[in-house]
Amino acid sequence: MNVYFPKSSSINEWTEWHLTPDGWKKGTSSREDNPQLIEVEPPENRVLTCRYHENRTINSTWLQKHILEIWRDSGCKIIDELLEKFAGCPESL
Repeated sequence: MNVYFPKSSSINEWTEWHLTPDGWKKGTSSREDNPQLIEVEPPENRVLTCRYHENRTINSTWLQKHILEIWRDSGCKIIDELLEKFAGCPESL
């Protein structure tokens, strides 16, 4: 009898989001069903970059979501205003 063991017991997917004066712009992303990274160049006018993650355990309905800040323009004084205007990092892949 053949038994199938998946390469990983969990699925980890993520999308980077860039905050600009015009709002959030979608960036690079990684999907379990596509082994290649979908790379997107960050906008030149970004002030903040966050990465939204979703982790699922195979054969489970449990979904873990988290957001990491991965880049911030330390000289930008309007980040808090833009976060208030456009809300936090989008929670979508």
